[in-house]
Amino acid sequence: MQLCAIIIPVYVLTALLKLTPFFEYVGRLFEPFMKFFGLPGESAVAIVTGTFVNLYAAAAVVADLDMTTKQLTILALILGVSHSQIMETAIIGKMRARPYLVTPLRVIFSLCAGFILNLLMM
Repeated sequence: MQLCAIIIPVYVLTALLKLTPFFEYVGRLFEPFMKFFGLPGESAVAIVTGTFVNLYAAAAVVADLDMTTKQLTILALILGVSHSQIMETAIIGKMRARPYLVTPLRVIFSLCAGFILNLLMM
């Protein structure tokens, strides 16, 4: 039931945003960067959502995007490595690790892994 409390509102918001020029604008804005990962520009919304909220919210955004299997695989790898950063940074801090070091490394590693996977799947 708790998953529905996240997925349904994000899915509805995504569906409503698709009726506006939002995704087209974001797609054009992020397309030059996202091409390194073989992803459409609109997938930046899913990456930001998954990174700062959680994977379920990202899945709700992805459900409204038209993506190939290759693109979904790359996006899943990126989000699998770098997801729920806010919550997990707090957990890392409680473990007495260095969140200011671990958090950027997760983001950098996820992007490097997505880039490499894109090259391997060509």
